[in-house]
Amino acid sequence: MTHKNDHGLQAWVGSALRVRRIAEGLTLKQLADKVGVSTATVARWETNANCPDAQSVAMISEEFHSEPEDFSRRPRVV
Repeated sequence: MTHKNDHGLQAWVGSALRVRRIAEGLTLKQLADKVGVSTATVARWETNANCPDAQSVAMISEEFHSEPEDFSRRPRVV
């Protein structure tokens, strides 16, 4: 299933978020608090049930010192 949000990311990859969150030692609640959403929302993102909006993608990227494309199936152009 391909998702597109208003940030323009296609095919949000929730597994990348989950892997990154765990690698950083954050719980669902800790990440949710940092982004300003519920733990259920982060869980839905990680399972690809929903895609985050542009503001949330920006906050996630900032939290992990990464680019929004790091959480999509589109290859990042460097």
